[in-house]
Amino acid sequence: MCWPFPSTFALGPLPRSAIALACAFALPACTGDNSGESAGESDSLTNVTSASQGGSTTGSTGTSTTSASNSGQSQSGSETTEDPSTSTTDNSTGPITSSTSPTSSTSSTSSTSSSGSDSDSSTGNDMVKPCQVEETEIQPIPSDILFVLDKSGSMSMEFWDHDNNIQTPNITRWKSLHSVVKTVVNAFDDRINFGAKLYPKIDAGSYIDQGACEITPGIEVPVAANNAMAILSGIPGPEIDVLGGTPSFQALSESYTYLKGLMTGLDSAVIFITDGEISCDNPPAAAIAAISDAWDLGKIPTYVVGIDVDAQTASQLNSFALAGGKELNNGEYKFYQATDQDELQTAMQSILDDTISCALPVDPEPAFPELYEVWVDGMEVLEVEDCDQGSGWHWTQKHTEIELCGDACVDLKHGEGIEARYYCLAG
Repeated sequence: MCWPFPSTFALGPLPRSAIALACAFALPACTGDNSGESAGESDSLTNVTSASQGGSTTGSTGTSTTSASNSGQSQSGSETTEDPSTSTTDNSTGPITSSTSPTSSTSSTSSTSSSGSDSDSSTGNDMVKPCQVEETEIQPIPSDILFVLDKSGSMSMEFWDHDNNIQTPNITRWKSLHSVVKTVVNAFDDRINFGAKLYPKIDAGSYIDQGACEITPGIEVPVAANNAMAILSGIPGPEIDVLGGTPSFQALSESYTYLKGLMTGLDSAVIFITDGEISCDNPPAAAIAAISDAWDLGKIPTYVVGIDVDAQTASQLNSFALAGGKELNNGEYKFYQATDQDELQTAMQSILDDTISCALPVDPEPAFPELYEVWVDGMEVLEVEDCDQGSGWHWTQKHTEIELCGDACVDLKHGEGIEARYYCLAG
């Protein structure tokens, strides 16, 4: 006898939301041989097919179910003689197109089952039995995300009311940034490939002859999967007094060169974070041109985050955001302006949500695509033709990739789990 076996692969909760992905797959391998089953089990399989198709079928042993349209009752458990005019016999093991959901519990709204199996009192998806179950995981398609972090002197010299609470002591901007980076890399570690670029270099001093305007060639922390520990080990700790200027153009140039050379085939992006204007004789126009080229030619967007910046810096960062392809429609600010740590956390969460794709691979392909179901947080998501129809899911590549749309996509990013359920017909 065959039973459903959905399971969930979940990510840990985030501070404000949870992102979880999981999938279980039941691979159809129906034999149609019920000789070793009890009468109740055989009837249950027959009822499954009837419920899926809204009609009657005959198994390979000849056991049949009669749909009694006049009495509104279904009887099974022994061989009966059917009137061909009132029933349908199908010995095919192939897929049967049906407009009825496989989670239907009866073949009509008025009929009742007297098969004697435990499915008599079941409703919904419990009635549908996959023929064989094999578990595997859908691996989400990751993105390559590079933090470009400002570790200039103002990040440790400037203190702010990080929690908007006058009763708690102010802390440095760097300490807040470190805390937020730590939170998000741990929360998204299973889903996003992270790397980090620092500007200026990690051992820069306060003056030109101390390397205040120098950067390290390449990347401090290369992009990789499950990279949270490497990120936190490769950047200054929360209590460190970071020093130096703001050589933004040099840092961005190195970052784009690195990402273009990755050749992973994955989507990539830069998250550029600063608390001040570009300095160290780096011309703003050159930085804007580098950001624009990365987006227009390399399809590498740049998310711009300002840490409580003043009006003059905001004007510059607006230009950066417009060039990077991820500008906000948020009044005077086209970038993410954070005036405390909570806003910085919210900005980072929004950015990483945006980088997560709602396209999911389906492997292996379902043998019966019409019976394939997608469930998010324990609720079935309905199939739609495309995302213009609103919340739901649809095939983007038949039948190897799906995309979640609208609220279903949001629920995927913030919810507790997703399941893909494969069903087949008992043949």
